[in-house]
Amino acid sequence: MKKIDVALYVKELSDSLSNNKKIEELKYYPIDRFYIEKHNYLQKILSVSYLEFLFYNFEKVNSTYSVQLFVCLPELWEKITYSDILNLIGSFTNSFSFYTLIEYTYKYLNIDLLDEIFYNDNVGVKFKQDCANYFYNIGATFYMDDHDYRMLKDDFFGINLIQIESLQNKFQKDNQFKATGNKEELKEKLLKFKNMF
Repeated sequence: MKKIDVALYVKELSDSLSNNKKIEELKYYPIDRFYIEKHNYLQKILSVSYLEFLFYNFEKVNSTYSVQLFVCLPELWEKITYSDILNLIGSFTNSFSFYTLIEYTYKYLNIDLLDEIFYNDNVGVKFKQDCANYFYNIGATFYMDDHDYRMLKDDFFGINLIQIESLQNKFQKDNQFKATGNKEELKEKLLKFKNMF
């Protein structure tokens, strides 16, 4: 599998969005769709390689920002395929990229990619150990709570619950993706992975 190589323009675009934002103009910190649209980032983002843009933001930016950014850009996730996900996972160079991927996909897309990490020969043992320990301790946060639903329902990010549910439906229809389990099933699964390492 070929590692993802990110073009300079994608890096500059991503860095500009994350570093040059005017905090006082944000409706919701650290990023929202309103800001992305108002400052003409949306068309620029949609014009570059979605995979490079996602990968760079998984790798180079903090998890809180990246997850919220991904919530604000459902168009990118409409394009994602199972093969793309495997390519991302095989290209990650730090544990935080895995954390962000699972936090976003489990919580907002209702897809379980844990097996794709832990049974993947392209993922190093150190990453698997880090993920197993970290996920076991924070697994309960992989589910949307009342606050998350309210934020989407009230359009705080500039993205609403209907758009998120549409993405969830896209992934549910693709039998290559596994649906998330309930909290007890997740805890059992994470304990199994933790004990593997």
